[in-house]
Amino acid sequence: MVDRIAPYTAADDPARAEKVIAEGVSFENFLKYFGQQHAEWLVGKVIDVVSNNTRHQLILGFLYSLFSLYLGFKKLGRVLLAGVPMKVADDRPAREPDLLVVLNENLSRVRDTYLDGPADIVVEIVSPESTGRDRGDKLAEYEAAGVREYWLFDPIRFESVVYALANDGRYRPIPPDADGRLVSRVLPGFALHPALVWRDEPPTGAELVELAQQMVSE
Repeated sequence: MVDRIAPYTAADDPARAEKVIAEGVSFENFLKYFGQQHAEWLVGKVIDVVSNNTRHQLILGFLYSLFSLYLGFKKLGRVLLAGVPMKVADDRPAREPDLLVVLNENLSRVRDTYLDGPADIVVEIVSPESTGRDRGDKLAEYEAAGVREYWLFDPIRFESVVYALANDGRYRPIPPDADGRLVSRVLPGFALHPALVWRDEPPTGAELVELAQQMVSE
């Protein structure tokens, strides 16, 4: 949980290698003045996040639709799209993951402009400029915040991994199932073969609905 988070040291500054566009900004003023642009609040500092490329958008659209359909069929919760800050503590960064899954029991955390607490699942799609951030700082931050699963997709290397919190509060990768699919321990039956993500045109329409229905029926 959030109360496990240890204080930062100078070397832990999440903005140390980022393009800082403002400093001394409260989270409230971040929402007020930077809420309409692609930026993140890093404990008083605001960093500019490079716009996503078209490949990133294609994958994001597919994953958002798949999670939305699954959650709609199962009535388990909601998925939030990129642009929603996830605030876990006053002295922790408020990241804006590509996707956030919030289960019904935690929907009270959803505010009009941000998520007040950790999501149950966070999904990030690696961009050329975000490799170190997604694989390093964010992984450690989501783990410390108590995000139960972290789904990471890297279209540059065609790599994907699902991290789940173990009993010791540390992330461990979940091995693929016998069919090579990524599986969730939070969402019953949710299983996705990464080959579908790397397709030039990911599933849409009837194929997408059928995929979600198969998950629900398993």
